[in-house]
This record gives sequence, structure tokens and C-alpha cells, in this order.
Amino acid sequence: MKKTVIICPVPYDKNTWYTEHVDDVCAYLKQQFGVFPEFAKIYHGTVAESHDVTPKSKVDIEHLQQLEGTFYVVIYPAWIQYIYYAVVAIMAAFSVYSILTMPKPQAQTAGSSNNELQGRSNKARLKGRIPDIYGKLRAYPDLAAVTYNYYNQNGDEIEECLMCLGRGHYQIHDVRDADTAAEGVAGMSVSIYDPDTSIIGEETIYRTGSTFTELPMLVSKSASINGQSLVEPSNTVISEDTRVYFMTGGIIKAEGDAINFTNFFKVGDGIEITGAEYGLANETFGGVFTANSNNTLSVTLDLDLENVDSFKTLSLVGALFSYEVTSEDPETGEEIITTYNSDLSGEYEVEIASKAQTGANFTYVFTISNPKQVNYNWNHITSNSFTATGTLKNSVLGVTLDDTYSISAIQANQITLANVSIINSDWDNLDALYGGSTQGLSVPVTLDVVESRWVGWFEVDFEEIEQITLNFNFPQGAYSVGTNGKTYEDAGICNFEYQAMLNGNPTGAIYSSRIVKWAKIKNSFGFTHVVQTDPTVFSDGVRFRMSKESVHIRSKTQRVNELKIKDVYVGRQLDKTLYPGVTMLRTRQVATSGALSMKERKLNCLVTRKLPVDGVGVLTATRDAGQVLINMALDAYIGRRTLSEVDVEQIKAEINKVKTYFGSSAPAEFSYTFDDAELSFEEQAGMVASACFSECYRYGNKLRMRFEQPQETSVLLFNHRNKVPQSEKRTYTFGIQKDYDGIKLEYTDPDDDERVNYYLSYNSATGEVTEDGSATNPLEITTSGIRNVAVAKTRAWREWNKLQYQRVSVDFDALDESELLMRNDRVLVADNTVISTQDGEVVGQNGFTLTLSQNVEFKDGVDYYCFLQLSDGSTQSILCHPGEMTNEIILTESPRLPLVIDPDRYVKTLYTVVESSEAAKQAFMLTEMSPNDQMTNKLTCINYDARYYANDHNYI
Repeated sequence: MKKTVIICPVPYDKNTWYTEHVDDVCAYLKQQFGVFPEFAKIYHGTVAESHDVTPKSKVDIEHLQQLEGTFYVVIYPAWIQYIYYAVVAIMAAFSVYSILTMPKPQAQTAGSSNNELQGRSNKARLKGRIPDIYGKLRAYPDLAAVTYNYYNQNGDEIEECLMCLGRGHYQIHDVRDADTAAEGVAGMSVSIYDPDTSIIGEETIYRTGSTFTELPMLVSKSASINGQSLVEPSNTVISEDTRVYFMTGGIIKAEGDAINFTNFFKVGDGIEITGAEYGLANETFGGVFTANSNNTLSVTLDLDLENVDSFKTLSLVGALFSYEVTSEDPETGEEIITTYNSDLSGEYEVEIASKAQTGANFTYVFTISNPKQVNYNWNHITSNSFTATGTLKNSVLGVTLDDTYSISAIQANQITLANVSIINSDWDNLDALYGGSTQGLSVPVTLDVVESRWVGWFEVDFEEIEQITLNFNFPQGAYSVGTNGKTYEDAGICNFEYQAMLNGNPTGAIYSSRIVKWAKIKNSFGFTHVVQTDPTVFSDGVRFRMSKESVHIRSKTQRVNELKIKDVYVGRQLDKTLYPGVTMLRTRQVATSGALSMKERKLNCLVTRKLPVDGVGVLTATRDAGQVLINMALDAYIGRRTLSEVDVEQIKAEINKVKTYFGSSAPAEFSYTFDDAELSFEEQAGMVASACFSECYRYGNKLRMRFEQPQETSVLLFNHRNKVPQSEKRTYTFGIQKDYDGIKLEYTDPDDDERVNYYLSYNSATGEVTEDGSATNPLEITTSGIRNVAVAKTRAWREWNKLQYQRVSVDFDALDESELLMRNDRVLVADNTVISTQDGEVVGQNGFTLTLSQNVEFKDGVDYYCFLQLSDGSTQSILCHPGEMTNEIILTESPRLPLVIDPDRYVKTLYTVVESSEAAKQAFMLTEMSPNDQMTNKLTCINYDARYYANDHNYI
């Protein structure tokens, strides 16, 4: 919650108070004062001695930081400390008097944030991986540059963004801002560009709204600017008093003894004089001006201005003009014409002024002295016309003493100013024009105490700064109310100073710009001022500060002109038009009522990645997991494989197996965004395969895929001949592993792109499994790339069935033929943890009779099967009978392949003989394999059970 700080520079004059809502009281006061005033006090809640919270130690500061509510910062003159209670009484009386006697002002409430564009939620991922999007999904583009906001000439706030959708090409199905279609947001423009396509012009793959014809701005936003109010530097202590007059030598006097200057000023104070205009008054007029490169300004009016050649200063306000710059695209060589908008406002010294009459009109030509020193934008002038308001000032036929001075001496009825002729040469004309004194001329004069109210200095690091953009906001509008009740204009004037930085240190001249905005608007509005800079001077950064200048308007009962600085950007226009290998996106949003009503503005697109068919063919929008895997493997930044290292046909065939088995293409789809730079290709390939119930493996030097489905036969047979002796360990499980009582599987909902969960819950009392979240200890699974409800449910049931029917696990060290295996392969494992195993290798064959390395025992009335490991990596189960010798068996059918029995062979055909009732117990599924050394691998297997796949067709 924000805290309210009310600063009271003159306690008994409430017009001098100003209010701010802040997060940190101490930080705000440090910003305002630099050094806390010696005779200031801070009160919490109300102005009373018992509520004095002015810190005197570090502990007091910490206590102040913890307080909430309203804080009064009262700045007392030194002598007022002795009459503290009188001040409190005066303030209380003033409050009562104000309520009873003052007319009710028009409502002044701070502008709602509803009237400002909410910040875009898309993020910049600095130094992050450019997204690799595969399949069809809703993508949220990343910011490729800092979002740039400004106000146009109509006062509409505009936001421009440059974003990156991802690597590669895409089919765009729709574009939304939050949940609203981009076409339905008034004032919104979106253009999406294929890789290696210019981001300006008509060549887009999607567009709504207007075309982007200029390159975007590359900017850095000052983090120090957070909507600070610019406070006027002066407090009016004598307002429009005709008793004040001036004398030669910088003397201010007051008639009679009604004004005691020592009550308001002291030696060393700054004092601002306003309204001290005598003789020929300033002339203000509006029209179409023409600025020329020879430093002249001309305007034609239907006004006959007298003594125009007597004025020494011309002030321009609202002098907005445009100019064009022609450049060459560094990549294409094409000519690029860029239009810039600039401001020529400022106060200029007039060398020569002339007037020429043509009919009823008069043309005035002013020759300006060194205009580029006043406003850098004169560097862009050739012959440019614009509409502006001009004011001629400082006529040699009159005296204008308005300016800011320093007090060198003071008495009750006289102030002496220092160096007045240096500050304002009109003081030298008092003797010649008015006999050395203005007494008796009865001009209403206002005197202000001047204090430093600069906001800054603030620093921004940026290379080759071409412009500084300032966004201002009048939160309550800008207007004044006269004594007649009518509404008039009011103004905000900002003095902006900036200086180049080099290696973190300020360097060179301090430049300034005076920004003036007049308006008669009763609601919150903003405007933008752009300061053009020389990038060779501002090559390493800039520092800046700003302050508000007092605006004096006579005979007003109410004035509203609070001015805040909303944003400050430094930057330059991008010179890059092409972005190789990535799809770029540009947006422009005008602050229309539709855009303002959106509380979260996150641009998103429903897209499908286009991939070359089989890695080399025509670009085609696809969700096929096989095509994803093939193209990832061939990608120069991901798999970095060549076509000879990817078994394209095998991967496609395996994907077809998935589609055929399930009778649907949904289980063979993959839709996911890879954005983690730390993921290896093996991990990413595994994620793709896992989404379609498969595993990736390498066969020789080729990448392949294998679909996990019910297996009728085993791949390898392991017995005591190809196991490391005494390495086998079997574990029998009673109940479900780790007491899991369900499954919680997370996947992506295809309808709203939310991450959602599918639950299975097991009731041990009834033995039922229900689709709800009642499980207290579920196995949690996070999937990647699954965006289909049926596929997610099938995956969950597979995992649950493996938990439910897993009863035996076996670990053993296998010899090097185990290198042929991959995860989820079915294998036969003889139980060599018991003595009475019947396994070994075949040492001879005579037709259907096999001679074995070990004796075999047959029980009467029991059928036996011999499992043979064949040379193609498969196993075969054959019914057998005892032979003539105890180490002989007779097969009831011939093996599919010749048996390996030659003595010179390193590995012969392995066998195991088991009772028919025990045959199923020999089947296992490989879950993990890790190398021990060059000759053996550590294998972990679980019992194979066809019921793992019992629910595969329930949903698909």
C-alpha cells in the first residue's frame, strides 16, 4: 500500500503544500531535499508533538519505514521553533476556515490507471535460447527489443513492440492479445514476417491493421523514472501586488510599510520576479512559420505588429515539424526513406526583425542568432513549415525585469539583488525610460522564493544515442478557472538538461531543452517530447535531470497543472531489416477504449511449425513426431547430424506402427516449445519419442526410434553363460511400489493451453481405480509435447498398470551382447539365484535333438519348453522332450534359424529349459542399463506383463 506524504514548505499557506503517494518515505524525501532541512519535522497521521516521528538515529529511520498512512513534512523558519504551538493552532484554524469559506473546487482526482495502457506481459529472455517450436500450439512471442511507448499528436498513447516468435517457419492460425482476437482490438496492428524477410513493407505471413513502413526503435528505458511529479521550484509569497516597484541597481521596494520582505526572504535566497513588464508589452500570435537553413524564421499574419524590430527575443511553442532522411539498406542496398518528427520550440535571440505588407497581410522575417545552440533540431532544417505559437519579448522600447535572481541584501522594505545587469540587461534601461524607478506605474508583480527541485541526475548506458524520448502525463488534466467561473488554459513547463557519459563519467557540455505544454483538458492526458542528439557525442550513454518551471497566470481561482514524468527512453532507430532463421513479429497498439480495458496484455499466436519433409523436402506444417525428430537431428544448432546419420525410413515406419496400433494419428503427434539452452539433443530427442510411447536409440551411427507395445517374444536370453557369476539379485514386491495410490499426470490442454492434471486414484478397500484426485500419494508425471486428452489418459493408465502389476525386479551384470538391448525390450532371464536352474549353451545338434552343456531333469507329466537365443537377436520357445542322454533334449519343431554351435565361435546359442507353468516367469522388461566396463553392463529389469497395455484402446 502506498504512503501519503504532504510537504508543507510554508505551514500557514496551504497553497504551498504538495502531496505525493509513495512506496518509500525516506527515499522520496532524499529525492526531494538531498539534505533534510535543519528545521523540518515529520509528523505521522496528524500535526501534533506526540506524533513527531522525525528520525534522529538509524533505529528511528527503521521505525519510520515501517509506518503506514499519512506523513506531514513541515518546514519551519528558524524563529518559528519558539512558537510551535501557535503554528499548530494556525494550521487547525486554517483548515476550519478553508472548509467554511472557500468555494468548492472542481473535483481533482488522480487519473485512473485504466486510462493508461497496461504494460505488455510478453517478456524479454536476455541471453536465452531462441524458442524452437514444434507441432501446433499457442505461442507467446518473446520481446526482441524494449517496448517503446509514446504519445501521438492527438494525445493517444502508442506502444510499439518487436518480438521473436521462434526459429524457422510457421503457419499462423490466429493472433490474440490475451483472449481477444487481434482483429477485434481497435487500434491494434500486427505483422508477422518469415525468416530472412524485411520487417518493413507488405511481405508478411499475417497482418492486421496498418502496415509498418519504418524500422523500429532500439531503446533503453530509464529504470529511475517511475512517474515522479515535477514540482515547481518556487513558492509564491507575494502575489500580484501593485505596491511592489523597482529601481536602478537591482533594488526591489514596496510602497509604505504593509510588506515586510524579511518575513519571506533572506540573504542568499533565490527570488523569481513575474509580471514586471513596463512599456511595450510582449506580442503573442499564432500562424504557419517557415524555418530556413540560413537561420531565418518567417510568418505571414493578418496582424500589424508595431515596433517589431524592437524585440530581442522570439519564443516558439508547439513548433512540431517533420523531415526525411535517405539511407541505404546495408544488406539489400535498397534506398530507405525515413520520416522523423521533431520540435523546434525554444527561446531564440533575434538579430534582425523585418515587416513587409502585402495587401491586408504582413510578412515578418526574423534572423536568429545561433539557433542550433538553443535547439539541436535546427541541424535538420532545410526549408520546413509548421504551425506554432510565437511570442515576441524583451522590446528595447520597454522593460521586462522577469527572471530569477539572488538576494545580496535585505531590509524590511527593500531587497537588493546581485548581478542584475548580467542576468537581465533591461535593468540598464530603467534610467533612460523611467527615470530609474517604476514607482507609480501600478503593475501587479509576483515574487517567489526559488528552491532547487530537480529530479535527477539519472544515468542510462546506451551506445550511439540519436534521440531522447520523454513521455509526460497530466494526471488531473491541465486547465485553470477564472474569477468569472470560466475555464482557461494552463501549462506545464519542464526544463530538461542532459549530458554525455563516457566510461561512466559525465563529459562535455550540458545541453538543455525547455518543454512547454499548454492545454485546456479536464481529464488525464499525456504528451511526448523528443530531443534529438548527436550519436558521435552521446556514444556511450547519457545522464539527465529535469525540473518544473513556474507558470504565472493572473486572476485564477483554481489551477490544475500537476505534471509527471512517465517514461524516459534513449535510443536510436534500428538499421537491421532482415532476421535470418527466425520468424519476427511487430505490433503497434493505440490506447483505444478496447485496449485500455485489457488488464493483461500478452500477445499470443496459434501456430504450427513448418518443417521440410524428411528433413530435405518441401516446407509443410506438421505435428508428426517423426518429422520433428528427423528435423531436430538434422538441425545445425540442435542435433548437428547429417542425413547419413538419421535412419529416416525406420523412424517413419515406427511412427506408422504407433498410428496403426492405436488406430489414430494423435499418439504420434508432438507439440512443444524447447527454450532451455542446457538441454542436450539426446534429452530433447527422448522427450519427442516419449510423447508417442517410444524410445530413441542409435543403431551403429544411425538414429532410430522404437515404439513400446505388447511383445510376443523376447529379444535376448540371459542365463549363467552370459551373466557375471553371483551378480544377479531378485527383489519381490508385495503391494504397489512406494505405496503409490494413484497417478497425477500433467499435460497441456489443447483448448486453452493451460497445464492441467489427469488423476487416477486407487481404493485399496474395493480394489477399484477411479478418475479423480482422491489419491494421497500419487506418482506424479510431467509430460512434454502431449496436447491430447485421450493420449494423456492412455499414458497415465500405462504407468498405473506398471505400478500395479510389477511384482519382480532383477539386477545383474550381463556380458557384451547386452549392448544390443534398449529400454523396454522384453528379455528372458533365467533365475540363477537358485541352484536348480536348467540353462547353458547348445554344444551340438542332430536334427531335432540338441546336446546341451548341462544335464536336464524332466518330471513325469509336466511339459517343458526350451527357450533358444537365435543369431538375429530374437528368442524362440519350443516344446521339448527328454533325449537318450541326460544332457539331450528333443525339440517338437525346428528352430527358425540355424543354431550357433561351432567350437570356434565366441558365443554359442544359449538356452534355458523351464516347466510350462514357469515360462511366463522368465519374461522381463529392461528398465535401465548402464555400463560397468568394456565387457559388461548393469541391467535392471521388471517382470513383463501384457496387462501393462490393457487400457491402450480405452480412450484412443
